[in-house]
Amino acid sequence: MGRDGDVRPQDEVVYLVAGLADLVMGGMRDATRRLPGLTAVREELRARGELALKRTGPSSEAHMEVLARRVAERNSHG
Repeated sequence: MGRDGDVRPQDEVVYLVAGLADLVMGGMRDATRRLPGLTAVREELRARGELALKRTGPSSEAHMEVLARRVAERNSHG
């Protein structure tokens, strides 16, 4: 199992998926370190998901505008 060319195609897929999972889990660990509590993590993930979907959707808004609206909503509620 070398890194250059003697890897079977099915092994390469497994390695790519494992690498992607490791990358995602690393990002999740970073997010949980930065944000105290599960509620904050959930809100962060939801906001990121919403922004990702809006970027790829038919009428994409500027992500800074979405964030500014969210901050304004939070500030108006307390």
